[in-house]
Amino acid sequence: MKKILFTFAVTILIAMVLAVPAMAATVSFSPANVNVTSGKSFNVTISVNPQGVANYTEKIELTYPADILEVRAFNFGGSWMPLAQSGYDLIDNAGGKLIKTAGYPGGIFSSATFGTVSFYAKKTGSAVIKLGNGSFALDANNQNVLSGVPEVLVTISAPAIVPVEGPTTEPTTEPIVEEPIAQQPAETQQISLIAALGVILTLGTGNIWLGILIGLIILAAVIYVIYLLRKKNNSENI
Repeated sequence: MKKILFTFAVTILIAMVLAVPAMAATVSFSPANVNVTSGKSFNVTISVNPQGVANYTEKIELTYPADILEVRAFNFGGSWMPLAQSGYDLIDNAGGKLIKTAGYPGGIFSSATFGTVSFYAKKTGSAVIKLGNGSFALDANNQNVLSGVPEVLVTISAPAIVPVEGPTTEPTTEPIVEEPIAQQPAETQQISLIAALGVILTLGTGNIWLGILIGLIILAAVIYVIYLLRKKNNSENI
């Protein structure tokens, strides 16, 4: 009877152990929600959490709408050793798929950054970046322990329209150009000076005969000056 009870207890214990689900690795994206304007880029960080069980190799496959989003770059984080082989390393912007695979020396036991993806928003709309079915996380026995299908919701809006200010037109003030005062010939200036002197002397004497005499003298002087000026001009023209 004791042997039967012991066998039954062991069977129950084994069943309970088998019923406990194995720890599964998970992948997370940050940020989980993105708001961006068309024509701009944004980054999505991929993290892997082995949930306490060492993971040695990770393959991350992302799917996205190629008509709205485009992958511009991918950078591994930490000490990951990339596996650059066909089927394990791909950026396909025509089909909307990214695949990156890498091993971690000694394995990871806690959450670690796998890499960062730089996306470009091509036009307005909504897009979903998902973890593809080809993804896996391998433990020490090369068993896939990856669980979950995380995603990123992307909302792309049109860029704000900035009003373009027209050119400011300031009233132009044209500079006032002063016309040069016409210069009188030297001959005319000298005659005018002598005539003015004669008038002043005549008005000051009060004697009409003296005024006439002065006027004649001035007239003779004027004639003589004109004669000299003309003679000078003629000599210069020869």
